Amino acid sequence: MILRNEVGAVVFAAYRVIFNCNDALEAEIHTLMQGMALACQHTKLPVYVQSDSSEALSILSSDSLTRSAYGHLAMEIKFLLEGREFMPQKLTRSQNRIAHCLANYSRTESCTAVWLQRGPPCIEGLLPVDCNPVT
Repeated sequence: MILRNEVGAVVFAAYRVIFNCNDALEAEIHTLMQGMALACQHTKLPVYVQSDSSEALSILSSDSLTRSAYGHLAMEIKFLLEGREFMPQKLTRSQNRIAHCLANYSRTESCTAVWLQRGPPCIEGLLPVDCNPVT
């Protein structure tokens, strides 16, 4: 996950190992939850969540209590965002290369890491080209 400020500069980049993950949707929702928790600690600005998973964004955007297997995770995220402005944005996979690079790195390194004010070396080349403007 990566948090950028209003001009696109990196606030933090992070990855986390997720043990016992059932599928890609669960991994995406866990990542969104961790990213939003960190974002809420680092900024009071509105939280724009960009993901290439329309299903994950749909679960988070729904006002109804979701009955999916991951409804409890969606409720935790909504609790984190209580009183915060939250705007989900669907990206294509090609617009979300940094997130996929960090996810792959976490799987190969089997650890959790956070970088403040910059990203790890594996994403440095993607930082200028994978900055999606908020509209």
